Amino acid sequence: MANILTDPPFAANPPVKVNIPAKTLGLVLLILGAILIIFGIIGLLGTFGVCTVAGVSIGGCGFPILWLLGALIGLVGLCVFTLGAYQMYQLNREGKRLVIYGLALGLLGAIVTLIGNIIFYSGLSILGAGYGSAIVGLIIDVIIYGVVWYIVIISRWPGDAPLVATGSTGGYGNPPGGYGSPPPPPPPSV
Repeated sequence: MANILTDPPFAANPPVKVNIPAKTLGLVLLILGAILIIFGIIGLLGTFGVCTVAGVSIGGCGFPILWLLGALIGLVGLCVFTLGAYQMYQLNREGKRLVIYGLALGLLGAIVTLIGNIIFYSGLSILGAGYGSAIVGLIIDVIIYGVVWYIVIISRWPGDAPLVATGSTGGYGNPPGGYGSPPPPPPPSV
């Protein structure tokens, strides 16, 4: 039985067809993943010093335990994502699966963080509308994760059939209308 996350029904014939080499995509995702891990560790260290002072939660951090749990899940997701990107760069086909599972863990971490923010802000009448920005942040995360997931799904390994047929595009010396093709016939005389 195929896994719907790693092998969706549209993978063989995706609606948007772009030839993306998996090795190149793996390198780009590896660099982004390494940068995001560094920022994630810095943010996680900041969580300990900023969100709780003498055991009391500071506003803006949400429910501290769920917020911390969401940040940890997201950081683990980033590590899995980056490991998968490295494997994709090394032409290991299992790398795609790890990248996708890392994205799923990152999304789970964002949802747990959102739940912590909703719990924290629901009891405060002054900051009651504060979790609206967290929901917008989750929507943006879902869009970004969805686009990256789609690009990983449609990326192709060397030797795989390309999604878009490559051929002459009409450049210099290429027959269909390029610079080297003969001029069009003159208009009929009246």
